[in-house]
Amino acid sequence: MEIKEKESLEALKDYELIEKYKKGNNEALDILLTRYKSYIFNISYRFMHNYEDAMDLTQDVLIRVYRAIGRYEERNYFKGWLYRIISNTAINMFSKAYRRESPYLEKLEMADDIRYNTEKEYERVYLQEKIYSASMKLKGKQRDVFILRYYENYSYKEIANILNISCDSAKSNYSYALKKMKSLLEKERTLL
Repeated sequence: MEIKEKESLEALKDYELIEKYKKGNNEALDILLTRYKSYIFNISYRFMHNYEDAMDLTQDVLIRVYRAIGRYEERNYFKGWLYRIISNTAINMFSKAYRRESPYLEKLEMADDIRYNTEKEYERVYLQEKIYSASMKLKGKQRDVFILRYYENYSYKEIANILNISCDSAKSNYSYALKKMKSLLEKERTLL
């Protein structure tokens, strides 16, 4: 492909690249996936909490996107559609017992080590472990909104666009997620 033609493809919007791909231009899909590869990895890392599992999840997501892109409809917000694929793939990986240990256990062991043994560091890592464990018990949109807000620092408006919900729905799902998290953490005698 010529450089000029590639540059013109890179200037296209997501839905335009998808249309080009549907008409037989494979380069358009490569450009689209390159555009979102770091986004996919970052969200995958938030779910998996370690590099190797995040890379596995990223690869699975890229394969699923490649297989499903033909069914993508323009009325959907692409980033939200992509997030749902990442989320569903991560859930499938967890439900298949892909990963049982928490990503924070190793950090807790490090905090026990004399070199890292400060009370505040141990408490911080311990709290992150508990928050992570509780967040994985959330369901559906509550989990998605919590991850996007707490870990990714997205605004409610951005979350609404990604998940294709209203801004008020994003706020209420986050509020319910926090209440559920508080309840789960209180059961374990962990307070935020």
